[in-house]
Amino acid sequence: MEFQVMDIVVTTRKIRAGRLEDGPVVCEKDARGRVVAIEKNEWDGVHVRLDSNTLWWFKPSQLQPSEE
Repeated sequence: MEFQVMDIVVTTRKIRAGRLEDGPVVCEKDARGRVVAIEKNEWDGVHVRLDSNTLWWFKPSQLQPSEE
């Protein structure tokens, strides 16, 4: 899925920190946020500011467009 800066997105599942996603929980499933930057050459290049004010880099497969 291709995302654009300013898109509103939600997470597809619980997200944990770390390349292997074995670290602390970043957010739960359906956490909402706004895309603030995209780095197409990075495996986790979708940079999102969540509504919780957490700023995180996501893999595109971890996000989907928000229906709201």
